[in-house]
Amino acid sequence: MDFDALKDLVKTITRNKVKQIEVLGNPGEDGSMVEAFYDAISKDKVTSDEDAAKFLYGKNESPKSQAYLRLKGRLERNLINTAFFVDVNQPMFNERTKAYYNCYRDFAAANILFAREATRPGIDILEHLLEQTIKYEFTELTAEVASRLRREYSRVGSVALHERYAKIHREYEDKRRFEMLALEYFENLINYYIVRRSPNEEIHQLASTYYDELQPLADKADTCQYHFHSAQIGIIKYLSINDCGAALKICNDVLALLRKRSNASRGALIGASFQKIACLIQLRVFDGEAEEAIEFCLSIEEEGNFNWFRTHELYIHYCLFAKRYDEALSLFEKASTQPKFESLSGAVRDNWQLYGGYIHLLAALGVLPQDKVEKVVGTFRYAKLSNEIEVLTKDKQGMNIPLVLLPVIYNLVKGTFDASDISPESLEKYRKRYLDNDMNRRSAAFLNMLIAYAKRDYQSASAEKKIKKELEILEKEQPLVAGQTYAVEIIPYEDIWAMMTA
Repeated sequence: MDFDALKDLVKTITRNKVKQIEVLGNPGEDGSMVEAFYDAISKDKVTSDEDAAKFLYGKNESPKSQAYLRLKGRLERNLINTAFFVDVNQPMFNERTKAYYNCYRDFAAANILFAREATRPGIDILEHLLEQTIKYEFTELTAEVASRLRREYSRVGSVALHERYAKIHREYEDKRRFEMLALEYFENLINYYIVRRSPNEEIHQLASTYYDELQPLADKADTCQYHFHSAQIGIIKYLSINDCGAALKICNDVLALLRKRSNASRGALIGASFQKIACLIQLRVFDGEAEEAIEFCLSIEEEGNFNWFRTHELYIHYCLFAKRYDEALSLFEKASTQPKFESLSGAVRDNWQLYGGYIHLLAALGVLPQDKVEKVVGTFRYAKLSNEIEVLTKDKQGMNIPLVLLPVIYNLVKGTFDASDISPESLEKYRKRYLDNDMNRRSAAFLNMLIAYAKRDYQSASAEKKIKKELEILEKEQPLVAGQTYAVEIIPYEDIWAMMTA
């Protein structure tokens, strides 16, 4: 910043215009009501407005009282103010994250200065800021910064600088439009691809239309976000018809592109890696390529973060398909004992519940020690597990399938099928209603085998031909991909059958 701009900044930000900034941790506030309120929430001493009002003011205090509402408002303001002073020089912040935080903070500061008519320091801040937003490919912010600089230079009469920033603004508005188009198409797909996570021809057709429209724009857009979201659409296009080979090629292509660029976000790199790992699992490629991708994800993600848990989910999935059952149990123990495990919710929490159930099945099948499994996962109670799973039960032709099959297999293995409330007739009805379609051939075939097992005739001469036919279907068809990173089968059906009939 040149000295004239610095003088303007000093005259704008004068001491007598600044009151004490209300932030958390101000000297002398250790015993304040605001600090007590913050402490109570952070340590889970209170979980509602009613709890907080009673904790702070006594059992008769109403959460609608003026005293409580004023205190709550003050805490909210202190927290918002404190956000501007968060220390980004912590291990959890990588260079791109630090740049993102600093760029948006400086952009807010520049706009405040323009509002105070401190034009020179505002311009100086934005010009330095623009270098960073371009470097880290913050497309939307680059367009906003260039737009403001264009406007300011038009007012001061600098034709050359006005045209320079106008050109940058036009370029990045185009990039922003392309990014938003790719994001919009991706979100249109994912909204119901997650809910109905089994392969689906309708989703395939829509994804194909979107992908064909986006591909010719790639060179002109040429941002990491654009390449990532258009690749996501291409991956959905192929996974929606269970073509893992074609999806894997898109994963490899976008990862090769993103890993060459220093400005690629950690989220994009991890997201594309997850899908690559899932495709390798489905194709049963156990040559070390998946392990390399897993190690890459763990190398760029902090322990306990959401994607750290997702990486471990995929690693467990990989081990179950690769028949590395002891390793799967160790990974489950590592993740479930991480302090942030209990904060997982929704479909992610459901997945861990399912993995726990199938690890118990491995103990029932005799391939894992029962006592060790119970120590890590707890006691197996299917009714409790089923009640706790919230999201996956809605997907009747996708991830609900392993939840339905689990108690069937478990009771057959334990010899308690006849005493359970499951009957071959009810399983037949389920198969006809949900599994008799092209997308669920493997699940339908396996359920037929389980029904034969339940009737105790799977080794009879009359059933031998039928079982052989169903095994041929399992051999010919690969496991279905339910969603972008998960298969309907937690453990491959033919592996379960081999263990059941060993």
